[in-house]
Amino acid sequence: MRRARNRSAGFTLIELLVVLFIILILIALLLPAVQNARRAARRTECLNHLKQIALGLHEYHDAFMLFPPGQISGSPPQQVVVSGLTLNIANPDEPTLNQFIQINNQISTPHGTSWMLHILPYLDYQNLYNLWRFDLNVWGNAEIQNDFIIWKDAGGAPARWDIKQLYCPQRRIGMEDGNETIRLDYQEPFLNNQIMNSGGNDYAACAGSGLLFWQDQSVIPNQETNPIRATYNLNAQQLENIQALGVNAFPVYQRRDLRGVFGVNSSSRIETIRDGTSQTILLGEAERFEGYRVNNQLAVTRTFEQFASDGWAWGGPATMFSTYQAPNKLESFEYAGGPHENGVNVAMADGSARTISESVSLQVWRRLGTRSGGQPVQNF
Repeated sequence: MRRARNRSAGFTLIELLVVLFIILILIALLLPAVQNARRAARRTECLNHLKQIALGLHEYHDAFMLFPPGQISGSPPQQVVVSGLTLNIANPDEPTLNQFIQINNQISTPHGTSWMLHILPYLDYQNLYNLWRFDLNVWGNAEIQNDFIIWKDAGGAPARWDIKQLYCPQRRIGMEDGNETIRLDYQEPFLNNQIMNSGGNDYAACAGSGLLFWQDQSVIPNQETNPIRATYNLNAQQLENIQALGVNAFPVYQRRDLRGVFGVNSSSRIETIRDGTSQTILLGEAERFEGYRVNNQLAVTRTFEQFASDGWAWGGPATMFSTYQAPNKLESFEYAGGPHENGVNVAMADGSARTISESVSLQVWRRLGTRSGGQPVQNF
């Protein structure tokens, strides 16, 4: 009687290949879903960051009965000529000046700080706020030798601290998190030509729907830094002169119908948001141009408008934006932009956070940026 052959307990090559093929198909099907889930989780975390910051601003308002200034400027404004008009800008050197300023025979310390400094206690950073030297400006608080013993023990100069809530998790977890274009280039040169490599931010306060910053057009294109990139700071007479030319002649953000909650030395209160707190943007994601590409190639040549300022302590281009142009267009540091697909995250003045589509109507987007434009907004 013929004895049956014993079959090997292992898999044949064909069986292994079939199993491997099935596994590869499953991975190909599951990977996009996993990536989408991660992006959705990071978008949600980003919205939570915005909500935390908005609640911090409201706690500040509860304590002082107003929102903090978008940018504190203690030095006299500088004058520039734009389209034949003489206009004021906030002194762009104030954050880095290493000297006292004389104003009306009074000696003043350069300041140049942003609204973010003043809400640190409400973001659970009271210890960092206590380290800040208010007798020094921003750059003074970035140089560890100015208070070496205390700041060294604390982990570094306060302006260089990284604050988790101020970074979008989809974009980065720090200023040098693999994005070589993300750096503070507010102006040049710094003291000793140094550049900060920490203490960045991905969120900015909304200053309205008008032109917010004056830029030195004489700067050679494709320069990473701009020595004069300053916030408009017009006086009443200059605003009147602009209005006399026609309402749209020069849509600067200080125009009453274009103002947002924040600005140079602003002192907005909840009751001044007459358009409704649920229809007024308080803050949003700032354009940072990380991984900026043209035709799917990493862009090498850029205009200086496509290099963003960076740094939570710096008042001005690093921490304020305008809704004059739609978000996510990669046109200028002056506008909003985020790393999330198809939209930008914002926090409204009522403390809520939400995503607004990047295809939002420009008219609606501009109306959302103003606090008292008197025009209702629907379907955004």
